[in-house]
Amino acid sequence: MLRRARTRRRWPLSHIGRKILPLVPLVAVLGLLASLLEGVGLGLLIPLLSVLLAENPATGLPGPLHTLASAFHGYEPQTRMILLGAAILGLILMKGIVQAANESLLASIEARIGRDVRSGMATSLLTVDYPFFLEHDAARLTRIASTDSWFVVNAAHSALALIPASAGLVVFGTILALLNLKLFLVVIVGAAVAHGLIYLFERRQQRLSYEVVESNRLLWQRLLTLLQAPRVIRLFGQQRREQEKTGAAIERLRRGLQATNSLIAFVQPSFDVLVALLFLTVLLAGYWSGMSIPAITAFLLLMTRAQPHAKAITRARLGIASFEGSVREVEWLLSQAGPHRDQGPASPILRLDRPILFEDVHFTYPNGSCALEGVTLTIEPGVATALMGESGSGKTTLINLLCRLLEPQSGEIRVGVDPVAHFDAESWRKRIAVAGQGSELVSGTVAENIAYGRPEATTAEIEAVARAAGAEGFIAALPQCYDTLVGPQGLNLSGGQRQRIGVARALLLNPDLLILDEAVSAVDALSDVEIVKLAREHRYFRTLLMISHRKTTIAACENGIVLHDGKVTEAGPLADLAYFQQMAGAPDQ
Repeated sequence: MLRRARTRRRWPLSHIGRKILPLVPLVAVLGLLASLLEGVGLGLLIPLLSVLLAENPATGLPGPLHTLASAFHGYEPQTRMILLGAAILGLILMKGIVQAANESLLASIEARIGRDVRSGMATSLLTVDYPFFLEHDAARLTRIASTDSWFVVNAAHSALALIPASAGLVVFGTILALLNLKLFLVVIVGAAVAHGLIYLFERRQQRLSYEVVESNRLLWQRLLTLLQAPRVIRLFGQQRREQEKTGAAIERLRRGLQATNSLIAFVQPSFDVLVALLFLTVLLAGYWSGMSIPAITAFLLLMTRAQPHAKAITRARLGIASFEGSVREVEWLLSQAGPHRDQGPASPILRLDRPILFEDVHFTYPNGSCALEGVTLTIEPGVATALMGESGSGKTTLINLLCRLLEPQSGEIRVGVDPVAHFDAESWRKRIAVAGQGSELVSGTVAENIAYGRPEATTAEIEAVARAAGAEGFIAALPQCYDTLVGPQGLNLSGGQRQRIGVARALLLNPDLLILDEAVSAVDALSDVEIVKLAREHRYFRTLLMISHRKTTIAACENGIVLHDGKVTEAGPLADLAYFQQMAGAPDQ
């Protein structure tokens, strides 16, 4: 992890940075202008102090300031003092206006960066292939979307703060060099020492940032477990164990954050000590070199005003280092390429009215587990087919391949004589609908979930499919009927109610192929009678593929396919299959 932090040199999120690059010169110009106005205003303190001390106003003035001060030379001392004071106040006021404009510009840039980062993450998550979610930890993805994306904006704030702060140092450094080159060189030496110290802090902060990111990932992993498995935790009495694991993750993150904050807290006192030593060194060196009191005073005052810019640079550098781990994580997610497949000629209107054939299809998951091995089968159009097999036999993988959430690693899936890979995946999925055990609902109302695949559906169409799915009764009993919110992932409803809404959602698509995946697995899900009615009517679909462990449910099918350990062991008319005959002699599960 440390080696990764050291070897990367490319500026992160450069593709987003390019969008705001044209505004960077404007930020720099405004920063330079604000600092120049302040610097010139403070420089005019020399002739003002000279008037107050009755000294030669030209003493210690560099060329540009000497020319400016000479404009006031023809006035009486009292008038000159008033005019110089007014000029100083006017310049500082103008500096405030320019600085406010620059701050507004920086806030606008930060908002754009935040928008582009979050929009880019949404695009990445919506366009990556489905296997991406199988390969990567959900806790990592959740943390990036919910936490690291905000830290990126903080890092952008720090990076943008470098521009006006650096511009300010350039202006004040130039004025200091014009006032006294020797003292300016002393300041440069002190700045070099400070830079070396800050560099050490910066490298340490970068290492801590990656450790905090990893600790954050582990904590998100524990929190997701608490949110996603509350029932299992309580059924098996593992509350204390989960509390201990979560507490350990929290403590690890606390130590990392404490180390980060302690390092930042140590930087400021160290910086202040260096500045104080430098201040005293310049004061004594100026006195020994014979500089006038007004010139020394102005030099030290300019140094004092340059100090906030130096501190801003220090904070910005440490801020960037603190968030580097999060920035790299967001950059990784944004860099994930969406699916890209060579598309062959496809039918203008895709309909699954021909046999769907699997020919020697193989698929193995990223963890090495073999799901399908040489599967060859046929799903006939207009027929209800039962897909049978024990848990882990490969049924879900076959469904995911059929829906093109996964792609075969070898072999081919065809519809008639046309390879499925030649069709647009989105168009292909529009002809298929899946419902049953894995019917995930989205946040929104009952009606919005039923119409999720067809948002333009009419109220009459929504009610019709709800009636066909046997959902009309319980929906009518809900507080707001079809306008009732289902809650996150549909948790406000029972498992059977969620499945019925999922079936209604699938029927609304009028698919060529309807896949019912354990549609009677929940206690109050579709009954065998309702399943048989759907299978025989074929009202909302052309072809039915049914997965179930209940013999009374799959008895409505005409054909059957049996999987075992990722291989097809039987296929043909349902009544002729030995697997179905064994089910017929066993009690329903």
